[in-house]
Amino acid sequence: MCMSKIHTVIVPGVAGSEAEHWQSWLQQQLTLCSRVQQRDWHHPVLQDWGAALLSTLSSITAPIQIVAHSFGCLTTMATLEAYPQLRAKIEQVILVAPANPARFGDNGFAANGQHNYAEFFYRLTPHVATTMLISENDPWLAFDDAQALAAAWQVQAINLGRVGHVNVASGFGPFPQIFDHLISENTMSHISITDDDKHFFKFAI
Repeated sequence: MCMSKIHTVIVPGVAGSEAEHWQSWLQQQLTLCSRVQQRDWHHPVLQDWGAALLSTLSSITAPIQIVAHSFGCLTTMATLEAYPQLRAKIEQVILVAPANPARFGDNGFAANGQHNYAEFFYRLTPHVATTMLISENDPWLAFDDAQALAAAWQVQAINLGRVGHVNVASGFGPFPQIFDHLISENTMSHISITDDDKHFFKFAI
């Protein structure tokens, strides 16, 4: 494994992860970190979002770990499928509360078109080390569907419990547990700053 410091790329979902969101909090905790910027955070056209992610990843020479949320998870999966040359620089991908691909299509949200992306995404393979963090009561992806998606992608699915969509509306905020799954910037090894006897985030009701 390359001993260069890891560079974290944050890939938000629809609306862009506001200042109070755990992805914004995470960005402030890291030294080597980039955040994908979309032209229109409220119009999730996969081709456009993938192009923005491609641009961000292509500009980084260090080894990369991707931390994606919601539609950002779908953007990440589709981009690594479409641009195989990127995979060699990706050390790992963390997918947090992926959105349901059936809710999206060529024109953004599936309601705006005749087809959705469910079949397309269920055929994908991550090609890089990938972990999925899922919720039992996510309004954007039912628990059974999350498990089915993880099985289709053959990735480890970690159940966070009843934590909604793992966003500001469900109590995140700071999310120190994410460090249990990240590679340290300094050592290229996994680190943990959590304490099993403490609760660092609020659970959604």
